[in-house]
Amino acid sequence: MSNAMNPYLNRVMIQDPRSFFGRRRELSRIFSRIGGERPQSVSVVGERRIGKSSLLYQISLPDVQSAFLTEKSSVIVVFVDFQQLRTLTLQDFFALLSSQIRRMDPEIAGSGTEDYRAFQQVQERLAEKNKRLVLLFDEFDAITSNPVFDRDFYAFLRSVANNSAVAYVTSSKTELQRLCHSSVVADSPFFNIFSTLHLRPFEKEDALELIRVPSMEAGIPLEPYAEDILNLSGFFPFYIQIACSVFFDWLDENNGAEPAAAEIAARFLEEAGPHFEYFWEQCPPDSRRFLRSLMAGEQPRPEDADVCRSLMRNGYVLQEGPRYRMFSRAFLDRVRELDTTANDDRQARQSTRSHWAEGSCRELATGSLINQYEILCQVQEGGMGVVYQAQDSSLNRKVALKVIRPGLLQIEETRKRFLQEARLSAALTHPSITSIYELFEFEDRVVLVMEWLEGQNLKNKILQEGPQKWRQLAHWMIEACAGLEAAHRQGIVHRDIKSSNLMITAENRLKILDFGLAKQRVLEASPTFNSELTTQGAIMGTLDYMSPEQACGQAADHRSDLFSLGMVLFEGLTGRLPFRRNSPASTLQAIINEPAPDLAIYQVEEAEPFNRILQKLLAKQPDRRYASASQLAKDLESLLKQRKGLFFWRR
Repeated sequence: MSNAMNPYLNRVMIQDPRSFFGRRRELSRIFSRIGGERPQSVSVVGERRIGKSSLLYQISLPDVQSAFLTEKSSVIVVFVDFQQLRTLTLQDFFALLSSQIRRMDPEIAGSGTEDYRAFQQVQERLAEKNKRLVLLFDEFDAITSNPVFDRDFYAFLRSVANNSAVAYVTSSKTELQRLCHSSVVADSPFFNIFSTLHLRPFEKEDALELIRVPSMEAGIPLEPYAEDILNLSGFFPFYIQIACSVFFDWLDENNGAEPAAAEIAARFLEEAGPHFEYFWEQCPPDSRRFLRSLMAGEQPRPEDADVCRSLMRNGYVLQEGPRYRMFSRAFLDRVRELDTTANDDRQARQSTRSHWAEGSCRELATGSLINQYEILCQVQEGGMGVVYQAQDSSLNRKVALKVIRPGLLQIEETRKRFLQEARLSAALTHPSITSIYELFEFEDRVVLVMEWLEGQNLKNKILQEGPQKWRQLAHWMIEACAGLEAAHRQGIVHRDIKSSNLMITAENRLKILDFGLAKQRVLEASPTFNSELTTQGAIMGTLDYMSPEQACGQAADHRSDLFSLGMVLFEGLTGRLPFRRNSPASTLQAIINEPAPDLAIYQVEEAEPFNRILQKLLAKQPDRRYASASQLAKDLESLLKQRKGLFFWRR
């Protein structure tokens, strides 16, 4: 092994222009619009992980501006990242612009721009100095989806663009109007000032440049394996990075030996697999049907033309001569596996529906009533039941109804577990734990009424955005610790802590979901009480997040939850799971025996202090871990205090 530095490990926004490849055509188009005497606004639209943030950041760099603008000195370019600022107020918005503009030109920013009038004064100073202002708004859907920003706000932005030398460049996953919080805002003329640039996968020459240049500079050339890399990754820059990283590590570890195709594919899928799964879950039905036909070896029919063109534009289907194929053989294998599983699940659900019908229990239709709760929609279906969004007519609020499957109530152990979930969770009243309002029986159903939460779970945030900023993640983990501490003090162990069970609300708060696998510890104060629901040696929980004792089928106490939270912390910092391997057996073996990887290899900020925290959290022996969630919270709080003032962070 040469210990060469792998140049393909970065999974966050690319800031160093030396690490930014391709996109010259896109940069040229954007600069041609913002570089005119009256700069024009551009909306950059593209799928997640396609490089939108990196592209906008490059526009903000003076050296890049010099390469594309003839009069760079007359343009002030300001970059604002809204990714972690989804609860911004109007005053916050203008204050943030003020701080960024002041960095570029203190005279123009003045003393503050915290309202419409003050920002208008900025435009007047710009005109006096014959300056043009370009505002780069990354993740602008954080603003369009925020109800604080009403029609008057967008009318003001439109007026500024009309009357001053000001333009906006925004990034979002889809067209801005589709992301607006109301139809009134979506109808604003503000959105008419944009030309749209759809960010697609790389052209072949850009892909080859990304494969060739960094690896050559690092001393392990990957150009001879370019075809194999592209067969894994297609032309998506994110997947090319992953594939190159895998090939680079293999060649470094094996002294240049010919890569083993099966091992390379397995390593690639360790990281790329969850993203493939996310795409398949979000894939529209007509696109799924078309991709299934390609998997079966069929070629497009005339009626498939529109779907085929759309998938080709987005890089998921490639054309070779007269034939079409999936963009990646690894993607093909994973989707085929997912679709087989999904077909099995569909058959199981159909069987369950038949069973429900036999038990005189139908699925709940929109508009139907259970007591005072009106069903609005079905939102989730899991192993124990179905979750609906409903309206509580008595208290005029939205709630979540979890309805246990009637067939499962015939199993005494499952019935106990469900009732235990309700009783234990209802007893937990804490801001970081989902509230349980009531439990009742309706006809042949048992219904759990829970707090309705707006937001998304941490798993989806990581899949959509990649590794999270460490300060924000630390604050969320502190909130999770507070909730777990409250549960642990009552002898309750969650046993299924994972990123998908941690909800990030619209207010940017963390809530722990689903104590469905919780169990009551046998407390010394109550030696005769035992509500153990599993047989000796049974394994419960989710594989990727299990503690070693869970993986071995042993008793798990509150320190098992802390191990699982360590898995979540590692995932949030790196975008990867520390022990995931290419098979369940290998994953279990890694959880039980292998140390967690060093965060430094993933270029994580503050890697050293987080490594120390994770070393305690992920200790194989429970007595070597943190003794309590509150101890972990203190270490995280201490880390935040030590770094206070070094960076700007806003909740």
